[in-house]
Amino acid sequence: MMCAQQEQSCQTLTVLVVDDEKAIVNALKRELRSLDCQVVTATSGRKAMSILRTQSISLLITDHNMPEVTGVDLLRFAHQYSPQTKSYMLSGEGDLQAAVELLNQGLITKYLAKPWDRVSLQQEVSAILNACKAANDSHVQDNAAQQKAIKAVSLRDYQSLILIRLMNISDIRLSHGEQHASELEALLESRIDSLITQKHCLRLEQSGLFGLYLEQTTVEQTQILCAQIRQQLQRTFNVNGSAIFCHVGIGFRALHDCSLDHDILINSLNDTIVRDSHRISVSHLDNSTISQYQRQQQLSAEVEQGLRNKEFKLAFQPKVTTETGFIQSAEILLRWQHHSLGWVPPSEFVRLTELDGQIQAIGEWVLENGFKAASELRRFSSELSSIAINISAKQLQSTHIVEFISEKLKQYYLPPSFIELEITETALAENGQYLEELLWQLKLLGVKLAIDDFGAGFTSFSYLSKLPIDVLKLDRSLIVDVHKDRQRQEFIGSLIVSCKKLGIKVVAEGVEEEAELACLSSMRCDTIQGFIYSPAVPRQEFEKLMIRQPFCK
Repeated sequence: MMCAQQEQSCQTLTVLVVDDEKAIVNALKRELRSLDCQVVTATSGRKAMSILRTQSISLLITDHNMPEVTGVDLLRFAHQYSPQTKSYMLSGEGDLQAAVELLNQGLITKYLAKPWDRVSLQQEVSAILNACKAANDSHVQDNAAQQKAIKAVSLRDYQSLILIRLMNISDIRLSHGEQHASELEALLESRIDSLITQKHCLRLEQSGLFGLYLEQTTVEQTQILCAQIRQQLQRTFNVNGSAIFCHVGIGFRALHDCSLDHDILINSLNDTIVRDSHRISVSHLDNSTISQYQRQQQLSAEVEQGLRNKEFKLAFQPKVTTETGFIQSAEILLRWQHHSLGWVPPSEFVRLTELDGQIQAIGEWVLENGFKAASELRRFSSELSSIAINISAKQLQSTHIVEFISEKLKQYYLPPSFIELEITETALAENGQYLEELLWQLKLLGVKLAIDDFGAGFTSFSYLSKLPIDVLKLDRSLIVDVHKDRQRQEFIGSLIVSCKKLGIKVVAEGVEEEAELACLSSMRCDTIQGFIYSPAVPRQEFEKLMIRQPFCK
């Protein structure tokens, strides 16, 4: 085992270069040829994600503006699924503000401007590679020194394992050097040891990762102890005159029902800490969390199979005109009937596919089948004025989206105004400048544009009023118990008045109670969507609703 580790530490480090322009990829590869590293390349974010899944990458150099999977998407993916990888952003001067935000979020180590300086580029990359090599060598030495001791740990002798991870250990080694990092680890080990009053075993499992084994404790006591340890360690320490801030992640696992072996337990808990580092302060790796990770891996791996085997279904939720009680439109929603897991909530699989880039394939499937269904429903009932289809921010980043929609309108003989594309307020806020231009291109096609989930974010109505939108959908958070909140009523009422002046229809989404419906009707809200009338239903059920209408007012 020791020999294998030493051999691994001597392997050449790998740099991944990503840019949608092949000439830039080749130029960067030439610049890095003289360095002691292997350079692999990708001309798309999706291909880069595949490489990150299968290879150990020391440094990622990615362009900012790329179609489909952008540089930011790729950085977020690497941060979650390959946290040991250092990342550089490479782009033009116009992206400086975005680079600053990414630096503040810890998603990139450095920003490199185009055109780059060859000497500076080589020096920067060389420094990163040297730091990675030092960290790898230290990791091997740590493992060699502790291997016998770790093997001696019997999980049956303890009731709880707390894992404490120094999240920024690689940055500390790069900025302050190996000696400072080692001295900081010794200082933290001493600090942790002094906080524990019961019988315990504390050891450095690997570089920047401490394992604390407790003999007698409950889950509640362990949670409290984890919070105390994090409070004491997440601060700035003085190490030989250098101020070093420690970003600490911490998690625990009760051992009384643990069937995992030691190494798998350490790796699983470590992964959980990395995943939770920006959401919660203390991670708890219980059996349900392990099952959740297994489920997520299964779902991600079987999206393509699900599309191929027609496990994805379209559902239709009616939008009812307030004045008449008739269905004037419907929103197409996506459902997944997994072959072994049953119905999977959209909130679950949409988030996963946005992370790994598969949302693009799902989005194309929804548009293709949604346009086909819209064409058939238009022939079924002349009372329908439109069909709404959700379109994701990832789809809108495709350079071919306008052309694709134009082709589908012609293919299914649809008047453009019959299609309403719903874009979330959040997507607009995060991609404002780019989407503004795209919205006008879509508007020129003649399709209707709707802003979904208004009120869930922080976009001002004055900003939205400058965009070519036809429909404003109020988020459920604005609607729930609106009849009890005078201030919200005044806000929604004034919003409806403003929209009418601009020719924008207002849809209240998520209406469930009669009192909410009555309140919104009194404010002359144009359209109601929600369980008060019907949930999203299969196509045949929706057609039955069309036949049985109008709904009672």
